Formats: sequence, C-alpha cells, structure tokens
Amino acid sequence: MRLLKNIAWWQWLLAAGVVIGLLGGAYFSNRLSNAVYTSSAEVLMTGQGDPEQPDTAYTSNQYVNQRMTTYAQIASSAQVTAPAAQALGTDSGTLATQITATVAGDTTVLGLAVTGPSPDMARRNAVAVTQSFINAITKLETNPGGTARVVVNVITDPGTPPARAIPALWMLLLGGFFGGLIVAVIAIVVLRWLYPQRFQVKMPVRRKVGESTSRMLPVVQPEKREQQNSPWIS
Repeated sequence: MRLLKNIAWWQWLLAAGVVIGLLGGAYFSNRLSNAVYTSSAEVLMTGQGDPEQPDTAYTSNQYVNQRMTTYAQIASSAQVTAPAAQALGTDSGTLATQITATVAGDTTVLGLAVTGPSPDMARRNAVAVTQSFINAITKLETNPGGTARVVVNVITDPGTPPARAIPALWMLLLGGFFGGLIVAVIAIVVLRWLYPQRFQVKMPVRRKVGESTSRMLPVVQPEKREQQNSPWIS
C-alpha cells in the first residue's frame, strides 16, 4: 500500500494509457481476424406472357413488380437455404444469416449478397445461393401445365472479393502501446497547462542513507549537555 501511495498521478495516467492502448490493439486484432467477405450477384426477374396476346406481357411484368419484395424474402427462406446448405455442407440456419437480398429501386433486378469467412468461401456461398434461388423461384412460379410465369436470369455472376491484408498481432499491440503512451503524455501536458497548481509533476528525490538519518537526530548543544549531567540540577 505504501508503494502505491508513492506513485504520482502522472505515472498512473501513463500506465492507464499504455493498458488501454494494448487492449485496443488486441480488440482490433480480433475484429480483423474475424472479418467477413461479401460476394454479390444480380438476377433479373422477367414475367412470361403469351406471345400471341400482347396484353399479357404488360400484366406479367406488373405481376413481377408487385412480388419483388416477396422474392427478396424468399432469398433467405428455407426453400433457398436448405438446398444451398446441403450443397455447401453447412447449416441452413447459419447460411440464412449470411444472405442479404435487396431490390434495385423500382426495377425487377434483385441483388443477392452472401458473406463468408474467406474470399473463396464467400464466392462459393453466393454461387450456391444464387442457383438455389433460381430453382426455388422457377418451381414456385411454374403453372401446373408446365409454363413458368417468371424467368430468372443472372446478369452479374458472383465474384471473388479481394483479400484484405491483416497486420500481425504484435504490430497492433506495439501500435496500441505507443498510441496509448502518446495520448497519456498529451493528457498530462493539457492538465498541467489548464491546472498548474493542482497537477504538479514532482520527480522522486533519492537521498543517501546517512543524509536521511542525520536529519532525524536532534543536535544537542554542549552547554545544555553539561546542565543535563549536573547532579545539582533537579
């Protein structure tokens, strides 16, 4: 406890800055190591009308426009994720959380974004999900007579996202150490500038053993010493 009391406020601040910097470096290292990659594809939903009846083409396109939100929801449903997960050898529930489907404005273009722990896995997941989505929509939109009301065409194939360079753990820890140290020094300077009387930087003074003990012993004058030894003084 006595040792802790001898530690100055600026020393505590330096230690806190270093510890926070190291924790920050470890946190960023963990985040970068667990980073995910995204592979995207775009599909075009087209309504199939009767070629002999021109009015049916407009009606079929209206039908597709009204169902685009439903198609986006189907992209992460079990109808799509179950076959895709079986092809990938993974869990259907986990794959469903890695799929994001968005409609491109007021169009019949649907974007499929699928994540993965590596660039290659992200592309493999996106390819499996895109193919499974096409099969699911074709099955759902096929009439009992065998005519598909909606045709799905891939206009952008899933690509391989670029790999990111991840710094080594020791580099992030070293950067956190010096970063926390610099921030602590800046904080000390600011506190000394704003409150010079309250926050004073006092360096510990080392004293010799003989010097410290000599100051503790009182000095007795010779005259007083004789009076103290005299037997006539009561």
